[in-house]
Amino acid sequence: MACATKATIILFLAFVICCQADTDRPGACKLSDLHISVVKTGKEVQGQPEYQVTIDNQCSCAQAIVTVHCDGLPSVEPVDEGKIRTEDGGVCLVNDGLPIAKGSPVVFTFAGKTAPDFAPTMAVPHC
Repeated sequence: MACATKATIILFLAFVICCQADTDRPGACKLSDLHISVVKTGKEVQGQPEYQVTIDNQCSCAQAIVTVHCDGLPSVEPVDEGKIRTEDGGVCLVNDGLPIAKGSPVVFTFAGKTAPDFAPTMAVPHC
């Protein structure tokens, strides 16, 4: 029984070391690699300011199934649902879940009283 426990511990430690090495390798993506800017366009729609949102991936690998916090994205103008779509739980799916490559940002506009924080909540790297 002691041998089985030692073997389990060794396998667990090997797994942890392997996974740690994988997250430190060049090209490993993090949520912080998704840069999101929100700027007012200067236009008003139904008395509400319009914002332009740019979601840019700074990782060398594309990132797919990107979701951001959006509070349902309250907008008084239609929003391109291929670029951002509300999902359950106050999050929005970006780019229909398709990969966002470095240098190919997703850009959309919406109009509302204030802009949600659009903090990234999930992304799946595609290396």
